[in-house]
Amino acid sequence: MDDLISRRSVLQALSVAGLSVTGGAFDALAQTSPGVGGAFDPRRWWTRDYRIVQTNLREIDILENPKVIARAVREFGGNAIVSNIGGIIAFYPTKLKYHFRNPYLKGDFVKAMIDAAHAENLAYLGRFDTSKGMGPVYKDHPEWFMVNRNGTPREYEGTYQACPSGLWLQDYALQILREALAKYKPDGVFFNGVGFGQNDYAGIDRGSCVCENCRREFRAMFGLELPTKEGFADPNWHKYLEYQERVTAGINEKMAKLAAELIPGVPIFRFEEYQYVGRGELQRRVARAAPEWQYQSGEQVRGAKGRNPGKPWSSTSTAHVDYPWRQVTETADYHINRFAQMLAHGGKLDLYLMGSLADQDDPSYLPPVSRLFQWEAANSRFYTDLNPAARVGLYESRATQRFGAATPFGQYVNGAFRGATCVLVDSRIAFQSVSSERVADGTVKLNETFDVIVMPNVLCLSAREVQALDQFVAQGGLLITTGMTAGFDGEGKALARVPLASFPFEKYDTPAKVAGWTLDASRSELKFAQGRVPIDAYYFAGTSKAGADNLVPFAPDQRYGPPEFSYAVPGATVRTIPGVAHLAHGKGHAVHVPWLLDWQYYRDGLPVHQQLLAGLIARYAPAQRVTLTGAGPVELAIQRRGDKSLLVHVINYAGQRNGRYDTPPAIHGLSLGIDSSPSESATALVAGQTIKGASRAGDPGRLWFDLPPVGAFEAISLET
Repeated sequence: MDDLISRRSVLQALSVAGLSVTGGAFDALAQTSPGVGGAFDPRRWWTRDYRIVQTNLREIDILENPKVIARAVREFGGNAIVSNIGGIIAFYPTKLKYHFRNPYLKGDFVKAMIDAAHAENLAYLGRFDTSKGMGPVYKDHPEWFMVNRNGTPREYEGTYQACPSGLWLQDYALQILREALAKYKPDGVFFNGVGFGQNDYAGIDRGSCVCENCRREFRAMFGLELPTKEGFADPNWHKYLEYQERVTAGINEKMAKLAAELIPGVPIFRFEEYQYVGRGELQRRVARAAPEWQYQSGEQVRGAKGRNPGKPWSSTSTAHVDYPWRQVTETADYHINRFAQMLAHGGKLDLYLMGSLADQDDPSYLPPVSRLFQWEAANSRFYTDLNPAARVGLYESRATQRFGAATPFGQYVNGAFRGATCVLVDSRIAFQSVSSERVADGTVKLNETFDVIVMPNVLCLSAREVQALDQFVAQGGLLITTGMTAGFDGEGKALARVPLASFPFEKYDTPAKVAGWTLDASRSELKFAQGRVPIDAYYFAGTSKAGADNLVPFAPDQRYGPPEFSYAVPGATVRTIPGVAHLAHGKGHAVHVPWLLDWQYYRDGLPVHQQLLAGLIARYAPAQRVTLTGAGPVELAIQRRGDKSLLVHVINYAGQRNGRYDTPPAIHGLSLGIDSSPSESATALVAGQTIKGASRAGDPGRLWFDLPPVGAFEAISLET
């Protein structure tokens, strides 16, 4: 242990001293005078611009000095620290029998850590993980914990997974919280791991819990037996999903009620349905198909902002590459790319690492990330009072996420959504999320917020969503749908007719499995491309409504082998079904692409699919207020600060090659066009330059700003 402490001291000195070293990624950021000052109130941290560092402490980390841990976070550029309190392991002198006390504990680490954080003007955010219990708890109360489908306990490395229906989470976890929160007053609380997870840390699917608590509660709730297998093939799976939600919601409600009693007004982090502030997590999983989804960070932030408008959010960027390699860290460039997306869409900086800043086996990723944190602190005023400003919305359907797998076409849902994301990014069309839940409850007024809504194979729609979407189109909006959108109700049950009055089809006919079908772009009135547009997987045939027209006709079928026969037979009959169906409805337009355009673009990346969707938006929607010209793999995002000021981000993805993220080469020659610009000059915050706008012949009312070379990202502020 003495050797371990000595090694930590060396690492600590290297790490903290290294934070000011120039070199590597983001040298441009270091040119801005860094600082973490300003009016920051740790007790009201979520109402300010905050930057979180989560020190996910191990048992042995309790040997470190809390004052040094806190000072390192402040010098790093953070103003909030997440630190352990209890749950699996108690980091304070607990008196509860089953709250396993840290064997290295001397004194009161939690108290010392809170005091140290406040001395550095950091918000202290206490972490509880009550998802598991230790062996002695299981020995005395095995009924509190999950049972695998094969009858064995859900155990990993001597810890046992708590069942949300068991008394560990229903009661004992609340005793832990009551003891801790009565004694300590954190500035925020983060609860981890309350749920019905099927996979263990090794990534092995253990199935759903079949303990006696679950059997009894499910039977009492619905009069049914637990599903005998996972998935909608079991007729009870629909109700089982509802059971999971009701049980976990009940636990969250108990925890929130207890926190309101003991620490009133202190926010609790949640992924969904949070009162004050939300938080997600970004991580790599080697079991997932490569490469990693490059827009994961922006997707989380956009989704959170769509579900909870006006409330702050962060997605913590996980330092480790996967659970089995907790001490192997991501590159600084991958973190910075995640953070660029986060800032661009209104999220907060949030880094999650194992142990303290001083105790990283490879601390080389820390200095560049620290410079980014410090740069954002110096530019904090630009990142307050922000709201999404894009007028194009990408529809996120909770019902389709839950019940899409109950339909025959659920396998295409994720690819369609990601493909639509890629189309909009590659078209340089700024967009934000449309939450189906907020559409259904009327929180979001669609016509006030959006000109365009893109619905990528959104299979399941509720009656309230249908009503809101029809109203959106009737009042002048453009609705673009793909696949078999609106073919099923809010629980995945097939509908005899398409419920949307604005939809070009009366009903869906039997979908046709296709291969080799193409549309003739040269005969389309959209003029979006030349040549053929390939269709694969399924064509979702339908009966067209009166007044619906076909925007892109089919080309004659062409045989594809042997090569001598690869041509369309002269005089062959050409399909007259719509390649892209359109219907004018009220003051607006609905366009349905009855095949999986977005899914194909995600798979293939063919420009013609991207050009088709972008061409529909250009044809039927108002011109985009912000445009970007020039070559390079970049994303455009816009936010509004206050009433009229704009904050525009351009994110550079040139550093990614499959799963590798390097420092991206700077992209030159980009120009930003602003319609009705609030100012004739702009500030490029990363480059630290003022840019003058200029008009162009034939483009009245729009100012063009030539951007400096864009490294990892650029943030352009246009103030009134």
